[in-house]
Amino acid sequence: MTESLKQKVKQAPLNAGVYLFKNQKNRIIYIGKASNLKNRLKSYLDSPFMAQAADVDTIITNSDVEALTLEESLIKLHKPKYNVRLKDDKKFPYLKITIKEDFPRILFTRDLKEDGSLIFGPYTNAKALRRARDALCRIFKLVSCTKDLSKKYSRPCLEYYLGRCSAPCTQSITKSEYQHLVDKGIKFLRGNSDELEKAIDNQMWQHAKNENFEAAKILRDQLFAIRKISQRQQIVTKDNINRDVIGTARTRFHCVACLFRIRENRLFSREIYDLKIIPKNSDEEIASSFIRLIYTHLSFLPEQIVITSTPSDWDIQSRWFKEKGFDVQIVVKPRGAVKELLEWARKNAESEIATKVTKRRVPTPLIEIQERLHLDDPPRWIEGFDISNLGDKFAVGSSVAFKDGKPYKQYYRRYRIKRVTGQDDFAMIKEIVGRRLKDLKKRKRKPNLLLIDGGKGQLYSALRAINELDISIPTFALAKRSDQLYYPNGRVISIPQTAKGFNILKRLRDEAHRFAIGYHRKLRGKRLTKSAIDDIKGIGKLRKYEILKYFGSIGALKKASEQEIAKVPGIGLHIAKRIYEALHT
Repeated sequence: MTESLKQKVKQAPLNAGVYLFKNQKNRIIYIGKASNLKNRLKSYLDSPFMAQAADVDTIITNSDVEALTLEESLIKLHKPKYNVRLKDDKKFPYLKITIKEDFPRILFTRDLKEDGSLIFGPYTNAKALRRARDALCRIFKLVSCTKDLSKKYSRPCLEYYLGRCSAPCTQSITKSEYQHLVDKGIKFLRGNSDELEKAIDNQMWQHAKNENFEAAKILRDQLFAIRKISQRQQIVTKDNINRDVIGTARTRFHCVACLFRIRENRLFSREIYDLKIIPKNSDEEIASSFIRLIYTHLSFLPEQIVITSTPSDWDIQSRWFKEKGFDVQIVVKPRGAVKELLEWARKNAESEIATKVTKRRVPTPLIEIQERLHLDDPPRWIEGFDISNLGDKFAVGSSVAFKDGKPYKQYYRRYRIKRVTGQDDFAMIKEIVGRRLKDLKKRKRKPNLLLIDGGKGQLYSALRAINELDISIPTFALAKRSDQLYYPNGRVISIPQTAKGFNILKRLRDEAHRFAIGYHRKLRGKRLTKSAIDDIKGIGKLRKYEILKYFGSIGALKKASEQEIAKVPGIGLHIAKRIYEALHT
């Protein structure tokens, strides 16, 4: 720690406020708050963290509650390295109802500036957000466009004709009538569906008594739509307390929080949040940061927040909630059904973090293959098979292996076809697949995926070999000419050029083909050399050596005449004639 930093700490004010530690490059690395800045900063003097800090700035606030909101804003702005924060928090969308307008509209937003609007969220699932917005527009016909509603338009837009807007832009609805729709939408977003159902039901029957059947029909449709959504929500409690249940799981640098929103005893929504942490962050610090990150901008808060650890600054946060008009209780040791909910949320968080850790370690293209082929596990070990033959001569097969998307040559194997006579590609594939898997079965090892070079016939032959060995391995075939992938169930798809995962399968197929062709050529070359020289009567090792030394290759020997062959030392016209006839018959 520098002397100038020590002096700044000693001269820090006694007021409440926010402090910002900076490194030698003048980048903010940590932001904190304190009811007494001087005392808080003194506690850092003997901390190993100070080795990273080169300077500190302080901002005085009127209270520690005000420091809480300022701290949150500064963390979002600067994203310090050592603060607990949401990953990609700017990407989280919210729902916003612009209640300050004469005709409030419902909008997607990432702009959380204070403009008097009601904010709901954040939503980690974009589909859930779209469903919520679409439901409000469909049921209550709220405005979702950005038109200037102070003007009168001659005709409404398409949303009106689709039944998703009440078209205040054409003044077809009064301000008070539209406000009733907005109030219903707000209750719906808060999760107060039971209260909303009762109010709509009473209004519907009142309109029916007054023989205003058109208005009654509109309310009936709203009521049915709300009931349909409510029925899909699982009932998990019985005490009618609106609560958020937060389960967490962590590694050294990563934390996942699963949040269950319970409204009117129903599981209203489930959100998953990724947090960036460092090893020294305690569970209490993480709880504090998460609650601050999630609830700072929301317009409605639950009665209870259930979490495994008490936030480190809950005294400040609870006062901050009260200033916003919410008396929120923190519960860390729930009982009964709520305890089960907390355990359920924790297990969800553990499952998410396990999946994310696996995805980080497994190459992305393999995750893509897993998802596209609906495999149980990422195909970290893939084996590919191909055969090469000319008629029934020199028939060979190959199996090659890829580990994590790269060739693993220790597992490469090549085979001479032994059990098949004639040119039967399907039987040859069955033989080499069976031989390879039989060997692996003895070693109690099994690939994640098999890929056969060929089409439907080759695939079914491989599957017969697998079934005979009573093994279960996902198996597919990939044709060379068309780049079509054949599924065991008969489905055939064309491989898209942009699919990185499928490009690995293409490389594997081509590698199996290359390896098989190489072995085939090697055997054929040996066989041709042996039949051309070694089987000729009177040709031994010495004469063979002299012939190859003189001509350099069998190819050059084939082009030579009898007289030219006879010029080789130790080869007369008689043997030269034998050699010439053997090579040209």
